[in-house]
Amino acid sequence: MKFIDEYRDKDLVLKLAEEIKKVSTKPVSLMEVCGGHTMSIQRFGLPTLLPGTIRLLSGPGCPVCVSSRKFLDQAISYSRLPDVIITTYGDLIRVPGSSSTLDREKALGADIRIIYSVMDSLEIARKNPDKKIIFLGIGFETTSPASAAATSRTGRPERDASGGGVMDAATFFSSSSNAVERMATDFARTVVSAILEAF
Repeated sequence: MKFIDEYRDKDLVLKLAEEIKKVSTKPVSLMEVCGGHTMSIQRFGLPTLLPGTIRLLSGPGCPVCVSSRKFLDQAISYSRLPDVIITTYGDLIRVPGSSSTLDREKALGADIRIIYSVMDSLEIARKNPDKKIIFLGIGFETTSPASAAATSRTGRPERDASGGGVMDAATFFSSSSNAVERMATDFARTVVSAILEAF
């Protein structure tokens, strides 16, 4: 099969590895961002084929790849507690823990809700003040800034735009059209700075 079998051709792989060694004269750091990529890179021994000038870094990974069984078991245990609502993005709902999944617990009666935004979680909390809301704040770089922003703002009063009053996190986000964008930018700057320090 074209472009599949070639990757399994030992002679071709070794030839390419030699070419890479010849042209790689300056230090380079490469980051993969998927746990599946990380596992494949290690399983097929790619680091042993690369010269010392090439450094491989594992990035954040997606929720399904990087969520530990312990994390999932804890989330499942919390879902069984009274007066608890678990909120999560859909990609985590069927990831198996040691003996169950969030999807299975939901079918058994646990209050587990799939959300599309961290704002949904804040709205659920606003409507259920007598419940404990546990937001499973995992996600890719597309969801992390908003999750971090909401987490950092929850329970902390914010001044409204006029400077006259104080508002809660949900009001802050809904009234300021660029609040998430501003906080996402700050979060992105922090992440980029951390990555640049690694290089």
